[in-house]
Amino acid sequence: MFKKILVPLDGSSFSEEALPHARELALCGDAEIILARVDEPYEPPPGAFVVATAIPEAVQLTAGEYLEQIVSRLQLAGLKASSAVLDGKVPDALLKFAKSEGVDLIVMSTHGRTGLSRLLMGSVAEQVVHGAHCPVLLVRPQMQ
Repeated sequence: MFKKILVPLDGSSFSEEALPHARELALCGDAEIILARVDEPYEPPPGAFVVATAIPEAVQLTAGEYLEQIVSRLQLAGLKASSAVLDGKVPDALLKFAKSEGVDLIVMSTHGRTGLSRLLMGSVAEQVVHGAHCPVLLVRPQMQ
């Protein structure tokens, strides 16, 4: 069975809909749930005056706090859970982390975009599915 389950979260309620699925799978095999959030490099608009080092630190702190709140809830439910804030392009950072941590399964939500929206925005989920060394379970969130 699975021993390490990676759940990428972006702070949205859509991404969090992968959590119940990961939780059930973790309970079946006494697996650890690893939550990850990727902060892509900040690129200020041309001509903008920004202190470059302050923004990533602030974003990482917020992302870390967000993940730790969810880790605490999972641990209170009796699950093994940890978190990581990653840097880089989302698909690349997730794939590299999953491989380096020996993740057995990635459980993630997909926004279910199609047509022009998907063409313009791309699909992180699709890139993860095609690049992953392990199985990927995609969860399509309920429409709200």
